[in-house]
Amino acid sequence: MTNEDSRLAYEVARGKRCSDNHWYNTRKLLERQGLEVNPKNAQFFAELRKVIPRSAIGISGLLDCYRKADEILNKSSQNLKGSEVLRILRQYGVNPHQSTVSRWFQPLGGYRKNREYSPHQLKNLFSVAFIYKAQQSTKLPEVN
Repeated sequence: MTNEDSRLAYEVARGKRCSDNHWYNTRKLLERQGLEVNPKNAQFFAELRKVIPRSAIGISGLLDCYRKADEILNKSSQNLKGSEVLRILRQYGVNPHQSTVSRWFQPLGGYRKNREYSPHQLKNLFSVAFIYKAQQSTKLPEVN
């Protein structure tokens, strides 16, 4: 696989062309994260940026959150109920408001505590949850 194949996969996943400078920066970013620059990783990165276009924790934080979500969901090969998903998130220190939970589950058809969700469906949700936790922990404390 050549660099051009990786760039083409990245551009197709993004849905638009990218400049030479943009591709150079993307390649360097993937290399810094220890990811091989190949079509699969380039496409994965473009898809991740679509799901989470902007983040205060940066790209390395996004990839770390995605890896953590992937590790958790790889341990569980069976479907998880909505209540189990929230319990797992609480174990990792993610305690969102109910409206935030509803927003996270919206692409999955909404949150129901007894509805079962597949690990594949939950991967993006867990990533977003860990990014939420990272963003909340970087906020300055309120002064009273």
